[in-house]
Amino acid sequence: MFGFDGEYRRRPIQNLSGISQTSDRETIIRKAAEERLKRNQMRRETNEAIVLQSYTRSFIHRNRRKCLEREIFDEFLRSHRDKLIEEENLAFLLRRILFFYNARESRDEERLIEICQHIVRSPARLLQNCVNEYVWLYRIKKLLDICITQLATAHVPQAIPLRMLETFTAETFVERYVENEKLLLTYLDRIFSFLVEHDYYSRLRQLLEQRCPPLKGETLHPPNHFSEAVFQLMLRPLLLANRSSFFSFGETVCRSFSKHVLSSAYSGPIRYFIIPCLAECPNFPFEYLIKTLKQWIPAEQAEDGNKDGDPTSIFVGPFPATISGNRQTSVDQTKTKDFAEIFTCSLLRSLLILDRKHLKSLHANSSLGDYIKIIGHISRMILQLPKCSLKHVSHHANDIEDSSTEESDDEENIYTNEITLQTMDIMDTSNITSVPITESEKRNLFDCVEMLNDNQRVQIIVDNIENYLKDANVLQGLCEICHNLMIYNKAAIFDYKLLYSLAFMPNFIRAVWFTLVAQSQQQGFNAPLILISKGVVPKVSNGSSFVSLLATFCMLFGHILPTLHDVEFCDEKLLIEKPLQPTLHVRLMPFSLAEIVQLSKTLKEVSLGLVELAFPETRSILNQHYRFVLGRSESYDKKIKQQTLIWSNLLKLVVFVLNQIHTRDLRLGFCPESHWTISRLNLPLDRPNDLPLTRGSRAHATRLFQPIRDFTREDFENRLPMSAKQIRSITILREIPFIVAFSKRVRILQGLVAAVKMKVLGHLQGFLQGPSIKLTVRRTHLYEDAYVKLRPENAVPNLRVKFRIQFVSSLGLDEAGIDGGGVFREFLLELIKTAFDPKRGFFMVTTDNKLYPNPNVGDFLMDFEKHYYFIGRILGKAIYENLLVGLPLAEFFLTKLAGKYADVDIHQLASLDPELYKNLLYLKDYEGDVAELNLDFTVASSTLGKMQVLELKPQGQNFPVTNSNRIEYIQLMADYKLNIQIRRHCVAFRKGLSNVLPVEWLYMFSNKELQILISGAEIPIDLDDLKRNCKYGGDYNPEHPSIVAFWSALESFDDLQKRQLLKFVTSCSRPPLLGFKDLDPPFFIQNAGDMDRLPTASTCINLLKLPPFTSVEQMREKLLYAIQSGFGFELS
Repeated sequence: MFGFDGEYRRRPIQNLSGISQTSDRETIIRKAAEERLKRNQMRRETNEAIVLQSYTRSFIHRNRRKCLEREIFDEFLRSHRDKLIEEENLAFLLRRILFFYNARESRDEERLIEICQHIVRSPARLLQNCVNEYVWLYRIKKLLDICITQLATAHVPQAIPLRMLETFTAETFVERYVENEKLLLTYLDRIFSFLVEHDYYSRLRQLLEQRCPPLKGETLHPPNHFSEAVFQLMLRPLLLANRSSFFSFGETVCRSFSKHVLSSAYSGPIRYFIIPCLAECPNFPFEYLIKTLKQWIPAEQAEDGNKDGDPTSIFVGPFPATISGNRQTSVDQTKTKDFAEIFTCSLLRSLLILDRKHLKSLHANSSLGDYIKIIGHISRMILQLPKCSLKHVSHHANDIEDSSTEESDDEENIYTNEITLQTMDIMDTSNITSVPITESEKRNLFDCVEMLNDNQRVQIIVDNIENYLKDANVLQGLCEICHNLMIYNKAAIFDYKLLYSLAFMPNFIRAVWFTLVAQSQQQGFNAPLILISKGVVPKVSNGSSFVSLLATFCMLFGHILPTLHDVEFCDEKLLIEKPLQPTLHVRLMPFSLAEIVQLSKTLKEVSLGLVELAFPETRSILNQHYRFVLGRSESYDKKIKQQTLIWSNLLKLVVFVLNQIHTRDLRLGFCPESHWTISRLNLPLDRPNDLPLTRGSRAHATRLFQPIRDFTREDFENRLPMSAKQIRSITILREIPFIVAFSKRVRILQGLVAAVKMKVLGHLQGFLQGPSIKLTVRRTHLYEDAYVKLRPENAVPNLRVKFRIQFVSSLGLDEAGIDGGGVFREFLLELIKTAFDPKRGFFMVTTDNKLYPNPNVGDFLMDFEKHYYFIGRILGKAIYENLLVGLPLAEFFLTKLAGKYADVDIHQLASLDPELYKNLLYLKDYEGDVAELNLDFTVASSTLGKMQVLELKPQGQNFPVTNSNRIEYIQLMADYKLNIQIRRHCVAFRKGLSNVLPVEWLYMFSNKELQILISGAEIPIDLDDLKRNCKYGGDYNPEHPSIVAFWSALESFDDLQKRQLLKFVTSCSRPPLLGFKDLDPPFFIQNAGDMDRLPTASTCINLLKLPPFTSVEQMREKLLYAIQSGFGFELS
């Protein structure tokens, strides 16, 4: 670039401009930097010029050389046209055409055609040379590669290149000249290995898409001869993979075929011709394909990403977590890219079509497990589909989801535009594409969902899965399939035979659970099950498998539990292997009671940990600007939404199963005492009004697994958002309240009621203060008067205010006494007693004398729903006023009141009709022909002496009960008895109860706890507790002789007499739920002064006016006479 003039020294630069100027330090440094930049720029330009000149010279030289070789080729061809069969002449031409061939040169195409014509006329000697000499093999490989390129040229005849490819690649043709089978296979291996490495399948696919006419549907007949030839070219390496002795050859072929044909987006010829034809090919190397794809699945257990103790792997803040995530992403970028290119929705659809003829052989060759693992990994693509709408209205399915009476319809949209980065650490999103799917991909995924429900495929998997129960990776793969279907479709357990069949395989359910337990034992404190139980985020490498295993277990186990009656649930003798006699009854319960106890303990801890993770104690600090800087695109947010849905669904499933086990324990009592409660819970009991449990409260505005939103101006104007601790407490009380001690929940309920009273009455809650409802009722017509005067139609919409009751005696006179609370309590107790009296007709009694709504009340009372609404209001008023009433309600009716759902299942039938329940269980296990019992889908009902037959389903009298439909009959019969015939009654009752006391507050309690809440515990009155909390007035004190005689007399009372005394003083015969310390006002004894009087009481202030009797006998006699006289308030 520069001439050399002989000077090798650098001459000093002469400055002829005048006086020199001294530059400062910064100027010198700046000029030196600029000069360095100029030198670097010149050096780059020089190097670029050298490279460009070298390439140009090489291009010109090669073109000249190729032109020269073409001239030599043409001259030699003209002079030796008749002698081309000779090896030397053919080698001379092949060396040159392989060097100068260019598809853009028309003459080169003619030269190739001419030489190929000579070769295909007599290929025998050439094929033998290829087998024996590598140089000839190389020449043929290159020539075949050129022929494939030649096929893409539209104006050139295709017959000769196709004939050339067939001659040297078709086994049926080559074996004519190569008799040694081993040499034949080696030759074909090398030919196809070379072609496959040079985009063999990619170019064949392009040829097919260019030359194949449009197809309207699937066909097994080639659209034209060229399509048939291309199909055969695709098929030959695949068929050879089954016979090749080199596994690497089959792996190379299957990998290239998968990448360029199966995994790429479908075109018409691939969808409608190639895939269907391959599916009908019995020799297709499906097993090789599965083994190849297995090599591409990411390692099950990734390396520990926190070996150096990097604290950013465990979230300590949003930005460090982001840095750690970016570093991990850069390390695995190549691996993730390869995985995404191969494992696509097109590959999933292709595998599900190609496996039709090979699933049985896969099991025979022990490759079914690999197949399940691959399908499980690719099935994650299903999560990109829009969620499927529910097709079934099933009580069991709806149990998993939030009740429509509680939650808004947009519960599925459980995420917003922001999510905590710390929560993202538990979400494995590396293998889920964030690119929006096209309509074609969406159609492929819909096809995949349908094919996963294919009966033959499901049957083969279910029949053989027990052989893989000890393989954790196979179980994980199958659970991933089930889990992805569950996320896509809420009713997956009913819509997909795979899930339904696995639900009734106790060995599979048991294996899934103990796989989770084994992971915990092997990994110790780092196991996801242990970490989640402690509210700690697990590693990304373990999170995905953990979620799919646990979610699938909970769904399947939760589905099978309602089908087991209590005998099947508890009978330890039925825990045996499946007998050889298929007629014998086989137990479906996967666990023993001891295992259930431990299982429920683990799920209890996991559910609590998930609640802590669902509501992290951080706020999102990323606005749209930061999101842009950190690369948080819309597609990334979509990925986050998918993972948020997965984890929130896991929380619902764990809670769903846990509630079922707890409900069963309430009936059977197989768990030890205090098994369900967790003492370390720290709920804000000092401010229970900060725990809004009702619908539409602030807690419902917070979604799962996302940060607490930032404060806004509207929050300060209205009310501050909930803290993480408050939201966790609310979630626990709404979803798993039984882990909180009963006494704590009672205090929470009392606090909520107190907050409502403060809102309604303010500070006017003292004696005879505040707004009130004045009511005059006759003792002889107590219910009628109260019903008429307290109906909402009579301007009494709010029963939360105080009542002022005036009794009218049987003589028509007003009873003495001012209602300061005691008269009202007696009125409410007597009113409830009258309303629930079976003689009135609104309620009936079971065989164990428990009350439930009368199904036939509508036959003699048209507006019965108004009465049940009223009765529900007065019972709500009793709970609202913390008044205990002796009201034994049937267990199934209590479940309807305390449960989120109005309907109950067959297990509650024993509390209504034990004989019918026993008969239905006998029918379920009946081993003979059920048709011989002459049952149909009808039920007989007797009303007012008239017998009528009701159909359990349309045209039920025309459907006999058989072995195949007896389960449906049992469910319909139980549903009719428990739900349908009293549905209107219970709905009206719940509405009335909710009018006074939000029914959501009662969801904290089980049916038995609600009975205690209404009637108190069935325990004797604790005199010691009453004595400790008793107050004295006047000259009375604990050592006073009359007080000593009083307590001595009470100790001689039986329990009934003690309750009569308690009712005499407080108007309630039941002690307070949490002891006499909660009695307000406290039990008070005052000196009445006159020993000639009987003891009297002021029930409004719980005051006993006791004359100063000194002897125990006199004290006992006077007390019994006073409390058993049955007078109203005349004695006061």
